[in-house]
Amino acid sequence: MISLSKMLNSCYDAWSSSLHLNRSKSNGRSHSNVFEIEISDISLRGNLPKVGTTSLDDFFCVRIGVCNQLQTTGWALRSYKWNKTHRFKVDESSKVTFSVDACDIRHSGRIGSFEETVGKLLERPGPIRQTVNLYGSGGQEIEIHFNIARIQYSTINKLSISYVDLQDLPSIHHNTFRVQVAIDGTIWESSSKPSNQGCSRWTDRYDFPFQLDSHASLQIFATRWLHGNKPIAVVEGSVKEWLAAPNGVFSKTLESMGTKFQLEFKVSQTSTAGDFYVEKAADPVVEKHNKLDTKKIDALDISAVILDIDPIPKFGKLSWDDRFFLEIHAMDNGEPHKVISQGQQGVKCLMWDTTFTFNVSQTSRLVFRVLGYDGKDSDPIPIGTTIFEVDELLQQNSLIKRPFLSATSVRIDGMPTLSFRAAQAGAMSFTGSSSLTARRSLDSFTQLSAAVNCTAHLNVQPKQPRDHTQNKRIIEDAISRASKDNGGDEHLYPLLVKIGIFVSVAERLAKLHPYASIAYSILATRYEVIRQQIARENGVIRLMHTMHETYDLIMAVNSLPYLYRRKNVIEAIVQQTIECAFFIRDYANTRGSFAQVIRNSVLNVESQIKEFENAFKDLQRSFQSHGAVSPQLTVLKILEDVQDLGAKADFRDMHYAIDARCTASCAVHLPTYSAAPPVDLITSLQSWVIGDSKESERICVLSGPVESCSAVALVVGERFQFASRLGSSYCFRGDRHNDTRSYTNLFPTIARDLADRNAQFKQNLWRAVGHNMSLRKTWVVKTQFEEFILAPSRDVIWNGPYLVIIDGLEMGGDEAARKEVLSVLVEKGAELPRNLRFLITCRLEDDICKAFSGQSHILRRQLGESGSFAMPPDA
Repeated sequence: MISLSKMLNSCYDAWSSSLHLNRSKSNGRSHSNVFEIEISDISLRGNLPKVGTTSLDDFFCVRIGVCNQLQTTGWALRSYKWNKTHRFKVDESSKVTFSVDACDIRHSGRIGSFEETVGKLLERPGPIRQTVNLYGSGGQEIEIHFNIARIQYSTINKLSISYVDLQDLPSIHHNTFRVQVAIDGTIWESSSKPSNQGCSRWTDRYDFPFQLDSHASLQIFATRWLHGNKPIAVVEGSVKEWLAAPNGVFSKTLESMGTKFQLEFKVSQTSTAGDFYVEKAADPVVEKHNKLDTKKIDALDISAVILDIDPIPKFGKLSWDDRFFLEIHAMDNGEPHKVISQGQQGVKCLMWDTTFTFNVSQTSRLVFRVLGYDGKDSDPIPIGTTIFEVDELLQQNSLIKRPFLSATSVRIDGMPTLSFRAAQAGAMSFTGSSSLTARRSLDSFTQLSAAVNCTAHLNVQPKQPRDHTQNKRIIEDAISRASKDNGGDEHLYPLLVKIGIFVSVAERLAKLHPYASIAYSILATRYEVIRQQIARENGVIRLMHTMHETYDLIMAVNSLPYLYRRKNVIEAIVQQTIECAFFIRDYANTRGSFAQVIRNSVLNVESQIKEFENAFKDLQRSFQSHGAVSPQLTVLKILEDVQDLGAKADFRDMHYAIDARCTASCAVHLPTYSAAPPVDLITSLQSWVIGDSKESERICVLSGPVESCSAVALVVGERFQFASRLGSSYCFRGDRHNDTRSYTNLFPTIARDLADRNAQFKQNLWRAVGHNMSLRKTWVVKTQFEEFILAPSRDVIWNGPYLVIIDGLEMGGDEAARKEVLSVLVEKGAELPRNLRFLITCRLEDDICKAFSGQSHILRRQLGESGSFAMPPDA
């Protein structure tokens, strides 16, 4: 057996130096001689080395480097042929480097490589067979087989499909739909999305290569969890017909099950010249420090995992004895992490509806394994394996599909296919009717923030003063480029630019950064909707200008120590910004209905906006004069009769758990050495909480290691406590004296906490229980949830979201005791108002997994953990 570690120590530096030299040479070549090549049908032949314990553990991939372009085939078993086509822009002198990597579940490394110029490769007849010497093998050789060809056309035509909109959809199964667009052999599949009052929209854009006579089709499916997706309608034609649609919007009336519904989508054509685009020379100082590393990542989400396999293997004597588990390993230089999750059987497929979150970097590798189990004491049997690089996954913009390499111990006809979605956990989504402008503008915000961040990390010699002139140049350049792309928005965009800069400065003020980013995210994620809706709202525009002036005042200060001394004032400004941001977002998003509700329940809309303005002006004066800050946050004011009735409410005889708050309880059992949760994961959960879509899941169930889940609950709770958005928190973990925590006082405790946060909720709760002692003291969990949570919240004005955290759900009692809690969350959780979110953390107990599986109003997330494979309890 050839030693993998020996291979790793050979020739790698020489290959890297050669690739770097190629990049340097490519920067100076004339773009007039540039053309495109494609490399395809890559395979490895010969006596491939043994890396793992068995040959089934061995995987190989080929990396192709051309100038500054690097592509990979992906990982596959030995003797596998990759059908993927790789395209590169080159000239005849460009050097192509083929590098062969090998790995098992634990180790990976380069085993060989070769290099040749494009011109010489094109002269060789295909398919090309190239001998490669294996590093450290004493002369052992393998062969790389591939085809290379020059692309003859000089212009690449692309068809862009975006904003697929379905209206008046029929009611079918779960009322969840997806679309599939096919242009000749190129297929794009959307995610499944539940309809909202008969409407579903997908804003993703996908580009297809095409000719005018290319066949085009768009198929609509109704999603069925336990059976194949049901096609309900299809639109077919030529690309030429689609491009002829008026104003680039294709519209058609379709019919399914006797119901007519409307389809619309945007269609456009782009042409890309075959030559390189040569950019102007940039200021080297600014360019060096203003470059954004788009691959920086610390948490990755894997979701919608489906294994298409026919027939589904059998392991037990009876089909219901069979269990199927997905095992995902995330491996990097640090400690490996993994998840194990039981899947559901569908028609010719296995499915997992959980979102799996891993601590990773762009250099990490993911190993997917599916195992079968007969429910007895035997060991799990591998069904198949496949491997992905995280860097490769981040480059995908749609559903990822890959042949699943099956184990020889299981008989399977054909080639199974594994499909899933992968995304950076904290990736921000942008919504609105014209999100292309929003994305372009918000890209400028991101670059601007990156520029400000880098000024705090510029390397300086010890005792050498920082170059403030250089710092100023970097920030001014970023502001200048961001300001050029405001899309004509003179109100919201300038405010976001200021807040974006402040977010970066707030990183220097320790705790303030995550809270400032909440204010930024609230407005940024609904940028286009707010921009369009408030165009004629003078009061809101005036408020945004006042907020802009406040941040102008802060950013005019050049001294960081001065900002530290004003930290209390700045905290108050951030809190007030969050409150006003939610008001602006909700007011703009549903301006007609929300404004009418406000007029019926608030003293006066204009006077409310004026109070917000005055609050910022008071904060400006405090910042300038070193004055004391008012501890009272200016919030949406409810009518006096509501406040008077609420003052009479007395819930002292309702059950309540003392000291159950997460901020007081989580730290009791967390070890002092606990690592901080991944920033991307916290950002992802934060985005879920502040999201205002009516289609969003009301409940998020986070499962995994106890310490990790509690650490997440603690951090998220602290953030929303600062933002005055933590409605309630209830921690079951940890031992304390006079412990009153139980499932029977969970919902009464949450209800009493919510009553302290919202006067309308307090009024409604008192009307329900004020004169009903029996109801106030009930121990029936279902009655508590319906009467203490749902009923009082139905007509409440929730200005922005409120978060309820339940940490350690499995710790409140045994399986029998929590059956009623799980039942009510599953059956009634979908009725929670859209601005009231429940975050629940727990271990992977069997009854909890069963209860929450397949529920459209519940978002399931599972964190990776260390350790060897062990079978979960039987389902």
